[in-house]
Parts: sequence; C-alpha cells; structure tokens
Amino acid sequence: MSENPKFSKGSKKLLENPVVGSLMVPIAIVLVGAFIIFGVTKLLSSEQSYKDLVREMQSKTFGNRWIAAYELSKVISSKQVPEEDIPWLVQNLSSIYSSSSSPQTREFVITALGALKSPLSLKTLEDALDDQEPKVQFQALVALGNMSKGLSFNWNKVTDLLNGEDLGLSQAAILTLSTHRVDGADEKIIPFLTHARDSLRYSAALSLINYKRQEALPVLKEILLKDYPLDTESSSLSKDQLEALKLNLLSSLKENKWDVLNETLHQVSTKDKSVSVAAKARSLLNILKN
Repeated sequence: MSENPKFSKGSKKLLENPVVGSLMVPIAIVLVGAFIIFGVTKLLSSEQSYKDLVREMQSKTFGNRWIAAYELSKVISSKQVPEEDIPWLVQNLSSIYSSSSSPQTREFVITALGALKSPLSLKTLEDALDDQEPKVQFQALVALGNMSKGLSFNWNKVTDLLNGEDLGLSQAAILTLSTHRVDGADEKIIPFLTHARDSLRYSAALSLINYKRQEALPVLKEILLKDYPLDTESSSLSKDQLEALKLNLLSSLKENKWDVLNETLHQVSTKDKSVSVAAKARSLLNILKN
C-alpha cells in the first residue's frame, strides 16, 4: 500500500478545545476526526470486534496492519470496548506500537489509543512524542489534548515540540498545553503572538485566553474586527474559517469568564457581517455584564 492516509483540513474538532476547529493545519488540528484514505482496495469488515482487529494487527504483514489499526480507532470511538477490557487493549496496542516499523501502523495505533482516552496509555503516548514520524507525534498530541484535565504527565516533551521545524506540530503543542493549562506554558506560547504565520499567531492568542494573558489582547481584537475576505486568495483564512475562528474565540471568552474585551464585543455585536457572530457577541456581553 503505497498511498499514505491524510487528514482533511475541515474536520471537526481537535482537542475538544474551542481554539482548534478553524486553525489546525496538517495535523492536522483538525484534526482528528476524518480520514481520507486513498488507494485502499479492501477495507476490513465493520462487523469485526476490537479483539479481531487486534489479532489482525498482530498477525498480518505491515501492509494491512495500519488498516486494522484505523478500523480499531473507529470501533473504540463508537464505545464498543467494555471498561474491563481497556487494560488488555492498551497493553496489546502498546506492544504493537513499540514493535512496528511501519509509520502508518504506529500512527493509527496512537489514534486508537487516543480514542480510548485512558490514562493507562500515557507511557506509550509519551514515547510517541519522540517518534521520528511527525504524523505519529501529532496523533499523540491530539490524544493528550482529548484526555481529561489534571493529567500527571511529562509536559516538557510537549513544550519541546513548540519550536521545531514542523509548524503543524507547534500549533498542536500550543493547543494541547493550553487545553490542560499547563503551568508555565503560557510564557512559552506568548512569543508566537508575533509569528509570521497567522495560524500560529491566532492559535497562540486564543490559547492564552485560558491563562487570561493581557499580551494576547491585540491579536484577539485583530481577529474579532477582521473583515471577511471576498476570496480565498486575498486572505490566509476563508470567510467560513474566519467566522468559525471568531465564534471559537467568543466561546473561549465565555468559558473563561474574561470580560476585558467588552468594548470590542460591542463593536462586533453591531457591525459584524456574520449574523451568528454578532448574535453570539451580544449574548456574551449580556453574560459578562451580569
């Protein structure tokens, strides 16, 4: 199987964080949702159980193992794994990950572990952050971002990915760190507010809402007051992407109960050309004033 599976840029949500939906690039942020697979001539039966799929991964040559891992991630997402079998599944998937020489197989094994959202997989996710394949690292970041808050984890490995050459990984690391409000991560995110790439500037600004950092305010105002582009060639964001970004920003302000942008919100509520954005700004203003 020569073709490599890719993520769609318009997937739904990556870290269950309002920042993610409109910004993930690759990796990506978003994400995690939909896979477009090219060149697959035979997919596994959807009736196979998670145990059948694990056996497929343990017995087949690497050409089909990643397909089994991909199918397993869908089975897990549909809540078909009993709680008592999660330790068995984590153990087997971790073993397959550590023994696999196939980047595709490792990528989808980590995707499957991420779908489990089990703390038992943290050791393997930590190992995956050191993987030589960026897509595997990305899936590890996604998995961590979707975990419950309050994890005991070596976050230094995530911050190490902030300043690498892969901008998609940098963006995912920003979102993951802010989702968990990792202590001290805000100081490492602040420099991205002046990044040449809009997607990183905007991700940093929205992420810093979780820390209520005043340094993010100029970029947040820029986003809220930004005019919608007439065509995709004149802007780094399409009209729909910018609208989604504004809505995500407003959601994050609401979640954090941060009322430092009320004057800007008033402008948005009366002048924004998106009915949804204007209405949400009005609603947020009422909430923050009470």
